[in-house]
Amino acid sequence: MFKYPYIAEAQRVHLKEVAQAIIAAYNVMECQVMNVGTNDLAAGLDFILEMKNTANFPFISANTKDASTDKFLFEPYTIVKTHDQTLGFVGVTKGDKRVQEFAFSDPIEAAQKAIDEIKDKVDLVFLMANADDKLETALIAKVKGIDFLIRSKSGSLQRIPKQQDGTTIIRIGKQGKYAGVLKIRNVDDVSQMKNVSSQYTRIKFTDNRLKAMSKGLEEGMTLEEHFAKDENRLKLITRLRDERKTNIDLIKKLKNSYYLEPIALNEKIEDTPEVALIVKDYMPKEKEKTKKDKVKRH
Repeated sequence: MFKYPYIAEAQRVHLKEVAQAIIAAYNVMECQVMNVGTNDLAAGLDFILEMKNTANFPFISANTKDASTDKFLFEPYTIVKTHDQTLGFVGVTKGDKRVQEFAFSDPIEAAQKAIDEIKDKVDLVFLMANADDKLETALIAKVKGIDFLIRSKSGSLQRIPKQQDGTTIIRIGKQGKYAGVLKIRNVDDVSQMKNVSSQYTRIKFTDNRLKAMSKGLEEGMTLEEHFAKDENRLKLITRLRDERKTNIDLIKKLKNSYYLEPIALNEKIEDTPEVALIVKDYMPKEKEKTKKDKVKRH
């Protein structure tokens, strides 16, 4: 919710309004879970608890405490049920001494304890870690039972996730520049997860090529009919269709597989109208711009 684990007093009101806008937008987006990271605590204990109560989704953290009482502030995990899977999400953070109203227990011990509590109740375990490189390495090496480690506080986007000791590591960068869509096919508890990103990339490529070739076709006409007199085009169409089928068949043969699709949130992505309205309502700059526009119109 904040860029740093501290807030300059002069910016306090403005930045808290930005944080409120973020949570309001997450509510509209029907967010399912949020791991509380160090920067989310920058506005203090009362504010994070206020945001927790405002949210329509759970805040989780297995190792964040109230420094004055030494009590944990959030649930360590949440379980999300889909149409065919039960997913467990555990949250931890590295912590930071600059957020003085909070204390942090050992994230490795906290993660393992939470995973042990849910591992028999879920099909897949996701550890959401607000961690640096050192803590990420320690979590992978010491915590058992992680299927996917989804890491924030990562400086760069990792387009192809890496696997280590049975755990798939997802890094989607920072500053909200990318959204990550993780597609998982999970059939059994025995087969290893296989990364099929290259297969999905080739399927997308062949689909785009075939779509481009289909522009201007008469309704009901096939590509083969349209290019009946162009032998080279016919060979290309056959090769693309064969390649597409080969990749789809390969994915189907794998019982457990995953594919990460990073989506750049640039100007090509249209604003969701409901979220755009929230931005106008909450953001002071947008409010000021709206006021100026009204003055100009009058």
